Amino acid sequence: MTPQEGKPVYRNINGHEIEVKYPCKIYWSDSGITKLELVDYYLAIAPLMFPYLKQRPVTLHYFPRGIQDISFYKRDYSHPVPGLIDTYPYEEISQDKVIDVPVIANEAGIVYLASKGCIEFHNWSSKITDIYHPDLAIFDLDISWEEDFPLVLKAALLLQEYLAEQELHSFVKTSGGKGLHLLVPVEPVYSFKQVRDWVAVIATVMTEKYPEIFSLPDKGNKTHNQNKVVVDFRQNTITRNTASVYTVRAKSGAPVSTPLSWDEIKTGKIRPEDFTIKTLPERIKNKGDLFREMLSLTQKLPV
Repeated sequence: MTPQEGKPVYRNINGHEIEVKYPCKIYWSDSGITKLELVDYYLAIAPLMFPYLKQRPVTLHYFPRGIQDISFYKRDYSHPVPGLIDTYPYEEISQDKVIDVPVIANEAGIVYLASKGCIEFHNWSSKITDIYHPDLAIFDLDISWEEDFPLVLKAALLLQEYLAEQELHSFVKTSGGKGLHLLVPVEPVYSFKQVRDWVAVIATVMTEKYPEIFSLPDKGNKTHNQNKVVVDFRQNTITRNTASVYTVRAKSGAPVSTPLSWDEIKTGKIRPEDFTIKTLPERIKNKGDLFREMLSLTQKLPV
């Protein structure tokens, strides 16, 4: 341990004492954000974030030496942590084996994982209570260049209006990268294929209506297409992961996947870099959790 990395510190959440080793280790060299700042962000946001992770398998993205160094994904969690991290046995047909996917047990579990170097949390769109039936339909809107983000805002608004015509309520958040995620809560009675096909049909319709704005993933599975917004409907596949609500991303400035209001989308003024671990606490204080309604809303799909 180098002197600047500091002695271990402890954080307490709901009776769980979490040890944070190397708290002063720089995780974001561009902004000087430390490991402890990451942990403290998750400590503060955990009460809002956990409901979106509850009973959902997650894929964890670790950066033990900071975002500028090595990283690894963990989706097979063979050693659960009692009281913090549970596991769920999932049979991977493609590899003919059973893996133990991690399921975060409570708010303290989020902080614990952050203390171990996990920066990003990516969750499934189904819960372990009914693993083969998603309760979210996902429209992953992506672009090639950050400068084209205003086009993503326009695409999201057009998509929201189209869904509203079908009496479907949708929610939108930044991905933490260059795009947006538009989420439609649904009853967990449809197969992944049904949901994926439905999203693909909507994406095709929007591409035909607005060919200058929308595009579909090409045959090479790329999600970028010049200066158009690609709707990646393939996210609606079991084991596919979407950046969790309020997760930090391992990108410059420590951006956060942040819920937005449709009024904010309409202004066209917001940018992904506006939402970071440094700006989120004040935003939450002023606006609260913009996705709260999504937790209890279920809708029927016209499939």
